[in-house]
Amino acid sequence: MTSTKTALILGATGAVGRHLLRELLSSNEWSKVGEYGRRVTPETNLSENDKSKLEQKTIDFEHLDAAGLKDGRWDVVFVTLGTTRATAGSAEMFEKIDRE
Repeated sequence: MTSTKTALILGATGAVGRHLLRELLSSNEWSKVGEYGRRVTPETNLSENDKSKLEQKTIDFEHLDAAGLKDGRWDVVFVTLGTTRATAGSAEMFEKIDRE
C-alpha cells in the first residue's frame, strides 16, 4: 500500500534536520517531503528517487508570510531549526535564531 502522508521539515540542512530528511525520504511512509529553509540540500546530495519525492523551497525567515507555510498542505511539520553560539557569531544572533 502506498502512503499519501506528507511531511515538511524546517531546518533540514542542520545537524538534526539532515538525518530526519534522509529517514523520511527513504521511508515508504511518506509520499512527499518538503524541505523549507534558509538553505536547501544540494541536488548533488540527492538520489533520483529523493528528487521525485522532495519539494525544496528557500525561505526568508524575516518574511514568513510569503513562505506559504499556512496553506495546510502538510500532514506533519518537523521543526529542526537551531544553531550554536559559535556558528551564529554572537549571543544576539544565537538568541534570534533559536528563539525567534
